[in-house]
Amino acid sequence: MWWLLIWASLLVAAGVYLGTRAWALWGQTKELGSELAIAQRRLDQVQDQVELLGERTGSAHELAVFVAPAAARLERDRARAAGRRSRRQRGAVSRLPSVKHVD
Repeated sequence: MWWLLIWASLLVAAGVYLGTRAWALWGQTKELGSELAIAQRRLDQVQDQVELLGERTGSAHELAVFVAPAAARLERDRARAAGRRSRRQRGAVSRLPSVKHVD
């Protein structure tokens, strides 16, 4: 007769354990749902911004990924040269005429 009491207490303990685990899982599921809703709202905002930027850039074929490597290198070299020229011009304007560069 005492073994029935042991089995009943084991079943109650297992039920309590499984109940607490199920309750915790339910809480995590609700939290995951709220996080997914927040992520969806953020993604919608980002997609709106991407669409605005996409309209400014034009077609996807204008992106550097779709350009031949040699053409991309040539464009990069041109941009660097233009940057160097503009830096030199700004430096010449800001330098005092009485100051001479001595090597």
